[in-house]
Formats: sequence, C-alpha cells, structure tokens
Amino acid sequence: MSVKKIRKSEEITNARALEILKNLAATSQLSEDQRKTLDYLEKVVKRDAETSEALVKRLMEKFGFAKITAIQLVNLSIETLEELKTLLPYLEKRDFSESEIREIFKTLTGQ
Repeated sequence: MSVKKIRKSEEITNARALEILKNLAATSQLSEDQRKTLDYLEKVVKRDAETSEALVKRLMEKFGFAKITAIQLVNLSIETLEELKTLLPYLEKRDFSESEIREIFKTLTGQ
C-alpha cells in the first residue's frame, strides 16, 4: 500500500465533493471508500455545487459566519426552524435574535 502526501487541504461543500467524485469516477476506478462516499453524497446532496457555494458566500457575507460554519449549514440541508435553532449553538458561539434565526432560515431554505 502506498501512502500519498496531502498537498492541500480545503473545506468544501458536500455538493462540490460529489462533483469531484463524479468527475473522478468518469476517468478512473474509484476505491471502495470513494464509491461508498459517492453513493452517500448522491443520496444527501440537494443542491448543485455552484448553488451551494453561492449560499455559503451569502451566509458568510450576510451573517458573518466562518466559512466552515456556513459550509456545515449548507451541508446539513436544514428543513425546519427548530432544526436550525437546535444546531446553531453548536456551530456558532454567539447569540442570535429570533429575527436573525428566521432570516438565516429564510436564506438557507429560500422560504
């Protein structure tokens, strides 16, 4: 077994990871772990990579989220306001008003 050296590390959305794996699968044989990851991502990703990345950027600019926090919010595909209220304290160590939480939810869901 050969060990490859990591040359670069970057936080990306699940949608971007899915795109990368699909492109890799088109040109080479995926490892078992890569196939499992591709299968999982195909089931959970609800937006394309460009839409996801635009949403990450909007969350960072509008609400001051760190990139990793914005990526996690996009990756989690939050469906209810209660989910967001439960998750935010684990992702950001600051308080949000009810109106801020509603605005974040509106941004995430388009509702």
